Amino acid sequence: MRVRVLALTLLLTLGPGPATAHDGSTGPPPAATLLALVLGVVVYTRGLRRLQARGRPLPVGRHVAALVGGAALALALLPPVDRAAGILLSVHMAQHVLLTVVAAPLLALARPLAVLLAAAPRGWRPRRIPGTRRPAVIAWATHGAALWAWHLPPLYDVALTLPLVHAVEHATLLGTAVWLWWSATERRPAGALWLFTTAVHTSALGALLTLAPRPWFTGHHGGAGLTTLEDQQLAGLVMWVPAGTVLTGFALALLATWLRQAERRAPALARPPALVLALPLLGLALAGCDQAASTATAMTGGDPARGREAMPRYGCQTCHTIPGVTGADGTIGPPLAHLAVRAFIAGQSNSPEHLIAWIRHPQHVRPASPMPEMGVSEEDGRDIAAYLYTLR
Repeated sequence: MRVRVLALTLLLTLGPGPATAHDGSTGPPPAATLLALVLGVVVYTRGLRRLQARGRPLPVGRHVAALVGGAALALALLPPVDRAAGILLSVHMAQHVLLTVVAAPLLALARPLAVLLAAAPRGWRPRRIPGTRRPAVIAWATHGAALWAWHLPPLYDVALTLPLVHAVEHATLLGTAVWLWWSATERRPAGALWLFTTAVHTSALGALLTLAPRPWFTGHHGGAGLTTLEDQQLAGLVMWVPAGTVLTGFALALLATWLRQAERRAPALARPPALVLALPLLGLALAGCDQAASTATAMTGGDPARGREAMPRYGCQTCHTIPGVTGADGTIGPPLAHLAVRAFIAGQSNSPEHLIAWIRHPQHVRPASPMPEMGVSEEDGRDIAAYLYTLR
């Protein structure tokens, strides 16, 4: 009875509306997507019933993970999200985040492979259930390659134009993400390392999208009151902040779980070595902050450390509150915290070229601005801009 209720709930969740014509979406038609999702539910339910008949019911937690993961898939791949994703890059990026950091970990926690194999005809089933004992680094590298490849402008534009390629895009992003999460959750604390480094390179891709001075893709032209560049900046923030935060949070949770298990297994005198083993991972997590500095240097050609030292020489601290700069608590100008994630600077898009020009010649960029000309050299301007781009 419980299996039937689960199946009915999944069907109602995955089919929130009628599968009508493919209007506005660039992916497969909603009817095809809905049919694939329903087929997955039917196969999964069949496998559950067979396992129950053999006296091997699954834990409730895995049922819940499968249910919520299926709901996240439906939300990402069906209208209205899928239709809006064909118009706005920011919604398309939210769709990718739903697939890779919401649906994927839930499906990985559900461990559906045994259920799906139980649904297969007896002659098709392997004698042993395939595991995930391949090196986790392969899953990490495969997902990273898929993520960056599908966001290269030429390939992205092709996927936006051809529904079949778009379906392959979503399938590879989801499939490699499930593989990564499955591997990570089976290998603590190494899994924390793979998730954290995924957060680093995912955030870097989001930062590049956010801070790019011009649109990357030709298939999106803005909408809903957003210009093409503003839509791209919002898309980059979606990948940069929510996706990076979820990945980092899961990595820290895996690490904390491993530490608790190590402490329970070891006697009191043996507990310090477990913490010592975790210190390299914690150090790597803290060192991830250097990613912001390297990204800022690549964008501006400047040195963030020299930029922080240069700002007091030009009196920046008298007008602005600047994190990390001693005595910089001025209230005349706007605070400069989180400048790297702002969409606009001095009335224009936040790009490295504009920010450097604004620092060096504010009166040329915006005549009658209260910000004075301070005679900032080109080298110092690049260094100061580099430091400001580390302020997230």
